[in-house]
Amino acid sequence: MARISFEHLDGPVQGRSTPLTRLPAVIGSDPGVDVVIPGVARRHALLYQRDADVVILDSGSALGTFLAGNEIQEAVLRDGDVVELGRGGPRLRFHLPDAPRGRVLEHPHHFGRLSETMAFRMLHQSSRTFRRTLAVVLAGAAVLLVWSTLHSRRMDREMATLRGTVQQAEKERRAFEARIEEERRRGDADRAQLEQVRAREAELLRRLTDPSNGEVPALKDELKSTRERLAALESERAAGERIIREFGAGVALIQGAYTFADAAGRLLRYRSEDGSAPGSAADAFDPDGAGPVHVVEYYGTGFLVDPKGLVLTNRHLAEPWWNDDEAERLQKSGYRPRLMYLRGFFPQQKQPLDLALDRRSETVDLALLRVDLKGRKIPILPLDRSTTGSVAGQPVVVVGYPAGLEAILAKAEAGVVRQILSSHGTDSERVTEALSQRGLIRPSTTQGHIGDVTGSDIVFDAPTTQGGSGGPIFNKNGHVIAVEYAVLPKFGGNSFGVPIAYALDMLEPRRGGRKKPAA
Repeated sequence: MARISFEHLDGPVQGRSTPLTRLPAVIGSDPGVDVVIPGVARRHALLYQRDADVVILDSGSALGTFLAGNEIQEAVLRDGDVVELGRGGPRLRFHLPDAPRGRVLEHPHHFGRLSETMAFRMLHQSSRTFRRTLAVVLAGAAVLLVWSTLHSRRMDREMATLRGTVQQAEKERRAFEARIEEERRRGDADRAQLEQVRAREAELLRRLTDPSNGEVPALKDELKSTRERLAALESERAAGERIIREFGAGVALIQGAYTFADAAGRLLRYRSEDGSAPGSAADAFDPDGAGPVHVVEYYGTGFLVDPKGLVLTNRHLAEPWWNDDEAERLQKSGYRPRLMYLRGFFPQQKQPLDLALDRRSETVDLALLRVDLKGRKIPILPLDRSTTGSVAGQPVVVVGYPAGLEAILAKAEAGVVRQILSSHGTDSERVTEALSQRGLIRPSTTQGHIGDVTGSDIVFDAPTTQGGSGGPIFNKNGHVIAVEYAVLPKFGGNSFGVPIAYALDMLEPRRGGRKKPAA
């Protein structure tokens, strides 16, 4: 292999060169890599040989790798190329000088090459100490050769895994952006519907002022129905805006993640290095697996109901393995769930607040989480304490974070979204924190009507989806009558909420208990 080196173009070692004696080689900030560059990712990029070319591969770093000003994932390097680790980051010049073209002639007075017989004789006639030393050197060389071969194979495997990881990350990013665009189109469709009704009203008014038009009675009837529809749409929109204005800051985006561990505390891992999970959970995971730790991330909604710092939400958000079939199979195999983090992002609060389970219902999907408000002024949502607040046919407003992170990104400006995803990739923790820092975490509202009221459920038709679980359901008086917990798309898109009376039982325990609604 020709002599390869990198010349440092800036930083404390500017002007120095780092030679590479073997490939593959790693560039990063980890002290154990081949080319150490402070301030970049621990394993920022990988250098390897492909046929006669030397190739650089970005290892999925957040800062990125640039060649000739363009961000690259993988590229062939030529002598003199300048590699930039992150936009405006450290720069390295790649050197791959040509091998000598001429042949060095042996001087006639110099000793020629020793024949194998002469070498054997010298070895035979040398001292025992010399022979032992030579044997040790040869043994060491053999060990080094074996180690180098194994290390090269390991690096080749890591390189293949890394390429697969980069491709998977790119696939996830594109799918993530597609979901964001879908949520943006859905919001545009709602606004377009309102504008269409307004435009129809204006068209009917114009036609009514035409004295030659003989369809005045029919136009008046259509104008009346159009105005009623427009009034309903604007009324629902205004109700949602009023609720958001008064109580939106008390509705939190809940973000959590959990994993599983065995009796010895070892975390459950994917069996394969690429993190794929074919088949059932029992077949796909193992504490001794070669892949990454099995982590389940999720989003939901919760809202403040007590000045002492109590957040009401679903039990399946406080204990996400509850009533989960896959989690139940893992627990039957001897693994125990472990919550990695649980936090709430309240609007107007730049930093997330840690959440902890305070109490849970054993009969319905409700739980109370405790949060340290640290003096923050966050509105407390009003709960309906009457027995007449939920009536079939009446309008409702549902507040929450349906579609979770994607919906929040969909409401943000496209330039801001690109900037956040470019800086933080698809790391949900960092992306959510970046949104919170910019004040972009705000709940959305949907309107509908109550379809049915039972002792255990309030059924309503307001559109919602995953991520809206745990959100408050307001009646026309602006009081919370239920907590959303499920949506059944196969049954006309109906959603379900737990009546707030169950939450009042948890918040206001009385001697002998409150009278629960009849099931």
